[in-house]
Amino acid sequence: MEWILKTKGIINHYNENIHTGTQPVRILNHMNIYMFTNTHPDFATELETTIDDNKISRTINITYGESKINRTPYIKNDDRAIHLDETFLSYLWCVCHSIYTIYIQEIDFPKSNAKIGHEHYKVDGEILAKAYKLFDYAKSLIVDFTKWDVENLPNPEIYLAENRDYIEQPNGFYTEAIKFILCHEYTHAIKHIDKVNAGGFENSHFIEFEKEADFDAIELMKKGIFPNKINEFYVQIGITIGILSMFFFKAKTTGARHPNTEDRLVTALEQLNLDANAPSWGLALIGLRLWSNQFELNLKIDEKLGDKDAFYDLIKQIKNTNA
Repeated sequence: MEWILKTKGIINHYNENIHTGTQPVRILNHMNIYMFTNTHPDFATELETTIDDNKISRTINITYGESKINRTPYIKNDDRAIHLDETFLSYLWCVCHSIYTIYIQEIDFPKSNAKIGHEHYKVDGEILAKAYKLFDYAKSLIVDFTKWDVENLPNPEIYLAENRDYIEQPNGFYTEAIKFILCHEYTHAIKHIDKVNAGGFENSHFIEFEKEADFDAIELMKKGIFPNKINEFYVQIGITIGILSMFFFKAKTTGARHPNTEDRLVTALEQLNLDANAPSWGLALIGLRLWSNQFELNLKIDEKLGDKDAFYDLIKQIKNTNA
């Protein structure tokens, strides 16, 4: 655990004896499971009962391999096992790092510096440029696989202690985003699989199942916010970026069996009861701007508005784009 106190030099978390897979995100797989099983104080007991009742598999399966994203997370109706794709996990970490870093460098630091009248928080062009490059890498994994350039791009496995905030903060958001995904699939296991297997459902029913899975996942995670709210920041941002990560697969937000992605995002942020100054509004603006640029949607952020109002204005534009 010497790395915790390290302030200079390289931190390398890889241990060939415990880390499976070939992509840098492998060093967080154990943490993902730990965080999920401890979603809230009573969740481990609840999960064990659900496993004993054969409502969900004890196994969370990760498909390892150096290929493009084969499939986003899902739960199989027959064995009730949750399946994750290693490359998707890499994609999600990259999205977490990029959105957070761009937000810090382009929104948070400039606002803070303006308030105090000088550059107390350094806006670093190199850190920002690498965040954009990492986002480009994340998008590329949707269509093709290339190795993560760990020597030049941020990653959770090997990094400089001097830049640890831009790695370890995203690690926290990433594990909460994974928790949200796992809690979503957990809800499908206990509430929806038996109904689906019985048959007779239209697409509209599946949309309602997805809405319920999102809602219950967020409620489970809210129960895990500590009384002193020290982890509330991570829970809120993890859920926000977890949903934002769904945007970058296509230009349209509509789906036959899922609610519109922008509706999922709005519902989640409102369910979290965020105040007007919560970082999630600004992070959502960054994510939606990246998506707009990716598909040349020409969405415009109204700089005259606060982040929350600018977010809702952007949602209106998305609705018009889908019309």
